[in-house]
Amino acid sequence: MSRESGAGVYGVVGGMGPLASAEFLKTIYEFGLRDQEQNSPTVILYSDPSFPDRTTAFLKGDDDVLLAHLKRVIGRLFDLNAVKIVLCCITIHYLLPRLSADARARIWSLLDVIADRLAEDDREYLLICSSGTRRLRLFENHPRWRLFKDRLVLPSVADQERLHRELIYRIKLTSDVSTFFPLLESMLEKYRVNAFVAGCTEIHVLAKRYAASGNGHDICVDPLTIIAREIAESHV
Repeated sequence: MSRESGAGVYGVVGGMGPLASAEFLKTIYEFGLRDQEQNSPTVILYSDPSFPDRTTAFLKGDDDVLLAHLKRVIGRLFDLNAVKIVLCCITIHYLLPRLSADARARIWSLLDVIADRLAEDDREYLLICSSGTRRLRLFENHPRWRLFKDRLVLPSVADQERLHRELIYRIKLTSDVSTFFPLLESMLEKYRVNAFVAGCTEIHVLAKRYAASGNGHDICVDPLTIIAREIAESHV
């Protein structure tokens, strides 16, 4: 697959969960539609919900199963000439060091995007991520952690588990995320912050709806929205 214009093809490893990656594709085109649809970005979404649960697999030590699955999907996107690939799951970024140098060079790290944005900000943000991401310390182990650690407020163990089970996992199963606004707002109030980091791609859906409900578009550092905008701007 190629484009006559020579513009790059973007790949998305999705299905983790399906609604989040589908929403990300929609966000790309909300930013990236042009006066003619033929001039819009070319994006291949490989939505594969059969990926094992990342938190469960990693905490059980079943890394190899996920790694083999991820390599297969990335390989298929490479075969379709994807020059940049987004892994639409932050927890699975745990496997990046075990991918080939070529694969790592093509992957648009969501952790890097968050780190870049936080390093240039002076606000505090509540981190909303999976329990797998927290227990694997993906943010704390990031090479630039010291540059943005003062910007992140980490929930308690009990609140982390509540966010994992009552927010993230439930968002996976519904398109009506407005019912989760009270939980989000109660957490923001509890930790005395007025903004949050989408440390899980499910939160992309919540962040978009929450902003659209009148809460402002700068309330969340959402790497998928940032990437969608960058893709759109690269096709101006």
